[in-house]
Amino acid sequence: MSRFVSVAAKSPLIQLDRSFDYIVPDEHIDEIRIGQEVVFPLGRSKKPQVGFVTQTLDESEFATTSLLSVSDNSEVLPPSLAKFLRQVADRQCVALGELLGLAIPDRMTTIEKLQPLAVLTKPQNLIEVNVVPPLTAKSAVLTSARAVNIDGSNHPDWAVLIATEAIKRFSNGLSCILIAPEKADIDCLESALGALGFKDALIMMRPGSKKSTRYQNFHLIKDSQAVIVVGTRSAIYAPVQNLGLVALHDDLDDSLRDQGSPFTHSRELALMRATDGVALLFTAPYRSVEIERLVSIGHMSEHRVVAKPIRISYTEPGIRMDQSAFQLVKEYLEAGVVLVLLPRKGDSAAVYCGGCGDKLSCSCGGYMWQPDSDTVQCRICRTNYTRCTKCESRSIKKGRTGSARTVSELGKTFPNIFIAEAAGGKKLTGLKQKNQLVIATPGSAPRLKQGYAAVLVLDCDVWLSRQSLNAQQLALRDWMETFDLMAEDGRAILSGIGSELGTAVSLGKLIPLAQQALREAKELNLPPASRICTLEATGVTLEAALEAAKSQKGEVIRADFSSGTALIRFSFNQGAAVAKSLRAVAVGATARTIGNTKRRGLRVVMDDARAL
Repeated sequence: MSRFVSVAAKSPLIQLDRSFDYIVPDEHIDEIRIGQEVVFPLGRSKKPQVGFVTQTLDESEFATTSLLSVSDNSEVLPPSLAKFLRQVADRQCVALGELLGLAIPDRMTTIEKLQPLAVLTKPQNLIEVNVVPPLTAKSAVLTSARAVNIDGSNHPDWAVLIATEAIKRFSNGLSCILIAPEKADIDCLESALGALGFKDALIMMRPGSKKSTRYQNFHLIKDSQAVIVVGTRSAIYAPVQNLGLVALHDDLDDSLRDQGSPFTHSRELALMRATDGVALLFTAPYRSVEIERLVSIGHMSEHRVVAKPIRISYTEPGIRMDQSAFQLVKEYLEAGVVLVLLPRKGDSAAVYCGGCGDKLSCSCGGYMWQPDSDTVQCRICRTNYTRCTKCESRSIKKGRTGSARTVSELGKTFPNIFIAEAAGGKKLTGLKQKNQLVIATPGSAPRLKQGYAAVLVLDCDVWLSRQSLNAQQLALRDWMETFDLMAEDGRAILSGIGSELGTAVSLGKLIPLAQQALREAKELNLPPASRICTLEATGVTLEAALEAAKSQKGEVIRADFSSGTALIRFSFNQGAAVAKSLRAVAVGATARTIGNTKRRGLRVVMDDARAL
């Protein structure tokens, strides 16, 4: 019987990221428990605030006010989830309450009354499939970009591998969290689990689900002794009991990173949650530098799916589509559907002035492009082009070819072939069995049951010349994930790629490429060999934040007091101390006014991918 409780506020304000002690009303003394949602008065105005009980106390010298109410008698914040959220908040230098808002759905009493929760049952007659040799507790697996046939249906090898490992844990009474970046990926996981006979004790956390569905799933997961949760990045917050496995596929996908606060990445969250005997599994048909660093320091063991090598050839830079690429398309169209992968959508990725030759830009600062053959507009504000802002000329010259213009060009080259475009959200229907070309951008090509007969990757130099330190890594990701869509006897060509990289890809030497990239990052002391952090604040606060970081051996890379921004660098060992020192400054910082909106006094973006 507890007379007092400590409460964590469900608020994004870092100033409220502390424990508040309150007196428990007499009518709730016998039922108050850790994890319950409560309403409490806050501040001089006694404004009602939602929070969660983090501790029950027999005595407290700080509690002077009583709780207003206990919203929910169930324990919606289990201790294991509370501990994990606290660790994430400390690492990212944000308020615990902000993460509570992401992890715990708002209470819906109507759903509770009208729709009783289902009861999960253990599946029967499971099928066993061995994809790789036995894995260790922390495993990084390079998959083969091949399909595995189960009872006549093909499934990506990574999906079968993750499903198999999850079923093993579930059979021992353990829960699993399986994370993939896109809806199509989690559909593959669901299909693989179903093919192995696992359907009943499965919770799908799909992107864009209704609030009522999310609320029901949350309580169903919380109340289940063992369950397999499949979803996108938010699934890492699932309140599972007896967690035994965290698995994540395709760690370089940008969908796994929060673009806004708290700026987390599912890869780092998976590493944090997979503790105390919880197994961790990363899969991808490529090897990211971040995962290679974990392998190099011994935190993870290295594995690969051994399968029949993919038939990949390449052509040197020069002609966009040479004779070998032309022959590939012509030959394999008779066997099935051929996929042509491009880096950019639209008619032309950039437009140049026909008078002065400069790249056309808009008054807003954005560049012009052609989404279709009849339109020239700004990429940012979508204002239509009228004349060059420098020489007043109205004539234009097209830049690099996009997917729309490629459809037109290939239509002239192959006049009797049906050509479809899958780019920019376009969905294809009625695909044929053969004699069809699909022009797609990364992630847009539909998965065919029989697989694509061949894949042609054009404009490889565009991928490799993007303004990013990990341009090669991102290019390899796009290419290998596209090869994953090929039929077993399919063939691929990379058009316009240097011999060094082309040879490595065609021979499957992806791990040496990641090792080389990691060595270069270490030599330059760049991520992921080190960590970085972006700061935004007014002059005085920014100066205090930089001094706090330097006191913990953080290195100031750039500081611009006129714009109120700075970039600091520190080692992984210094991360906790740097975050703690920045948090102390953020708590005391006065809010900034930008335009008509209030902003945080100190904005901290840990591991800012856009900074470099």
